[in-house]
Parts: sequence; structure tokens; C-alpha cells
Amino acid sequence: MTASSDPGFPKISYLTQAQPAALISHFMINVYDTILSDPAYFKQLSVKNTLWVNYQCPQVVDWAELYSPLNFVIYTISGRKALHSPGQSLELTEGSLVFLKKGAIRHKKFFDEVWNVVVFCIPDSYLQQSLKEYRSQMLINPLSEPLQEAFMPVATNNATNAFFYSLLPYFTQVPPAPENLLELKFRELIFNILSHPANTALIGYIDKICNSKKAGLIETMESNYLYNLSLEEFAKINQRSLTAFKRDFMEAFHTSPGRWLIQRRLQYAETLLTGSEKNVNEISYESGFETAAHFSRLFKQKFNIPPLKYRKQVMAGRLQH
Repeated sequence: MTASSDPGFPKISYLTQAQPAALISHFMINVYDTILSDPAYFKQLSVKNTLWVNYQCPQVVDWAELYSPLNFVIYTISGRKALHSPGQSLELTEGSLVFLKKGAIRHKKFFDEVWNVVVFCIPDSYLQQSLKEYRSQMLINPLSEPLQEAFMPVATNNATNAFFYSLLPYFTQVPPAPENLLELKFRELIFNILSHPANTALIGYIDKICNSKKAGLIETMESNYLYNLSLEEFAKINQRSLTAFKRDFMEAFHTSPGRWLIQRRLQYAETLLTGSEKNVNEISYESGFETAAHFSRLFKQKFNIPPLKYRKQVMAGRLQH
């Protein structure tokens, strides 16, 4: 495990790309808690239940796995960063704006550039309130079907871009700006985003979580089951206590979270076994299992055969046809 030696960086440990894939899933970093723990490095502006942050990314290795219980709106001031989730990749460059749903993500660092960003940390409740407040002023109809991906690009205009640069001085202003002034600026940004005609997919997602807590839980679990998160971490992402999470999960899926996660991960692992040449270590990691041994044991319990023998049988059957 590698950690930054620069005393100006937060004490965050990330695994390198060279380390065994089966080990990587043991270290999921709650990036929101990390931000809160070091306000000297992560310059912050707090208004009600939202948080604005300006920082240069402290990641010092190739890959990092992060999760957050809040949604992030991320604006790149300078540098580059690559975001990855199963089946989706997006490179962030200067001037790009992206909406990152609450949940887990993989970060790739570009070592030749420092990534300087402004991040807006937003709970579902703030998004719901904003959409209800501005819906009558929006001329976007019909709403797009919400995307299943973990993140989506957000369309901007001149006013949106200018907003982020105008915000930078507030992070170091002494004394701090009045909270009511900051709230007006935040509301301005949200209105510009929600009123942009190209952001219908984002609005569709917010509308979905507004109308059904059950739909929001299903959306979050389907987007994050391939990450090796604990039930406590899944509860945080879904903004519930562990008891409430288990109760609501049972209502939504008619099974326990543990059983559902194992079955969904095994289904995904089976597709990798029969549709790729990845080895067992890679498959166990990409499917969200703790170790290759843990994956192999559960796979054999379900299919009555070890993973590699299962692959050979399927391949042999295909050759015969």
C-alpha cells in the first residue's frame, strides 16, 4: 500500500495498479469523510446540508477506489482525471462538468498533470427540493429516461463556466462570505444546470428519486453491486441506518442484501468466465468478491463445479456445436 509522503497532502492510502487485483477491493475510501476530516487541504464552503470543496487531487498512484454517500457535481479547473465504473469511462478535462451519483467509482490518475477541481457535494434531498422548486420554470418536456451509469456529463453555458471561476475567491476569503450570499450563488448554479435543454437525462434521474425512495434504492444497488462494499457502506450510500436499509431492501427486492449481492455478483462472474479470458483473480475482483478463494467457494456452491472447470465445460460445449 502506498501513501503520500508530502506533508501538504491528506494522509490517504491508495493501492497501486501493480498490486494483485484480489487485494484492491479491500480498500474502499469514503471520499466525503476524507474531505470533511481535512478542511485545511480541502478548502470548504458549507451552506445548510450542502458542501462546496476546492482542492488539488491528492491521489499519487495509478488507481484508487472511492465511494461517497452524497452526489457530486465536479467541475475541472485544470488537469485531467479519468473516471471508471463497470461498462463506462469518462475523461475529465479543463472546463468539463460531470454529475457523479452517490456510490462507488474508480479513479485513474494522469501523472503528468495536477487535477484542480471544484466539487459540489449534494444529498438527494437537496436535488429533490431544487427540482420541485424550479420545475414550473423549466421548459424541458418530456423528461429523458434516466441513465443507469454511475456518472454523466453535464452540459454548461457561459454563465455556468463563469460561476465556478467566480466562486474560487470565496474559498479563501477572510472573513467568510455570508451564508445567504453563498446560498444564492448555489441556487443560481442549480437553476442553470436544470434549465439547460441538454440535461434531460440528469433531470430524469432526479425526478425518479423524487418520486420513489424504492426506485432510488434499486438504482443505487444496481449501479454499485460490483464494488466490495460492506452492508454498512451500502446503507450510508443509500442514506439510511443499517436497520432501515435492510428493511427497505427486503421490501424492494424480496430477499436480504447479502443473498442478493452474492447472486448478482455470481451472475456477473459467470458472464466473465464464459465471455472473456480473464483469470480467476481478475474475475473475483471485478465481480466484487473479497478474494479469489471466496469467489471460488461461492461459485462451486451455486454451480456444483469450480470456476475454471465450468469455463472448460462451456467452451467444450460451444465447440461441439
